[in-house]
Amino acid sequence: MTKEGREAAELNLRSFAKVNLSLDVTGVREDGYHTVETVMQQVSLHDEINIRWEPHQGQEFGIAVSNSKPYLPTDSRNLAYRAALIMAEQAERLLGEKPVGTVRIHINKRIPVAAGLGGGSGNAAAVMIGLNRLWRLRLDTRSLCRLGTPLGADVPFCVLVQNSRYTCAMGTGIGDVLTPIKKGMDKHIVLAKPAFGVSTGEVFREIDSCPPEERPDSEALLAGLQLGNMGKVYRNMINVLESYTLKKYPEVQKLKERLAAAGGAKKVLMSGSGPTVIGIYNHYGAARRACLEMRDQGYEAYWAHTGKELRGERNVKL
Repeated sequence: MTKEGREAAELNLRSFAKVNLSLDVTGVREDGYHTVETVMQQVSLHDEINIRWEPHQGQEFGIAVSNSKPYLPTDSRNLAYRAALIMAEQAERLLGEKPVGTVRIHINKRIPVAAGLGGGSGNAAAVMIGLNRLWRLRLDTRSLCRLGTPLGADVPFCVLVQNSRYTCAMGTGIGDVLTPIKKGMDKHIVLAKPAFGVSTGEVFREIDSCPPEERPDSEALLAGLQLGNMGKVYRNMINVLESYTLKKYPEVQKLKERLAAAGGAKKVLMSGSGPTVIGIYNHYGAARRACLEMRDQGYEAYWAHTGKELRGERNVKL
């Protein structure tokens, strides 16, 4: 390895949540996976990732993952662990020798688990970005996105927004074919979820039996973002997966209605396959009040932001 790769080194990164501003199902591939068209946006809610590389002469490569939630796995079921394995393989390919030592990863979880917010995918992206820097592999963002695809459809997006100037992108294919968007949403946001998760696999298995009443026009949504025409954006913030999740899980429908009733939201929408519901607000005060009201009603809720305010918090140097 390089001289740097043979020395102990440490890095702290933030791993950000994502929301879907729109989501349409466009077909089914031969392997059974659905194709989608979705506009995704990074938000300021984040986990904190500490990555430490401890080289040791004469030892095998090892990975030690810990996190602030004791019920989460720390072995190969954890995407951060698998991301470290992928980067070790790349280090051997690019530098001609296998890393010898231990990668220690600690995840301070703030993003809700099983909430459709890309928390695990963002953790994996942060580990890939971090080890790329610590080991001086010099892989560019496009290469990291490609390497992250086998870990999950959201990982390439998380790599893109955590390792570039972009905060927004349109995803096609299974969500992994990305078109970066220069101008994303610049709003305050509330994220609220009930006390249960929803299986993404279940939703996609059943979605074909629940045809949606309306579909988003992604091009119109993106044009609205570019022109600052938020009316056009809000009209096309449509998630076709609601047609299954809201019927199967009426508590999510109730949450959506309650967040809308809290007042101040310009748009209320389920993100991804659920169960998280998001509200979009012009002002911080309105978002904070709605968030506190959701907490008073027993929901797990957060207020956050996107756009210009997010840039100073990200991992990439602008």
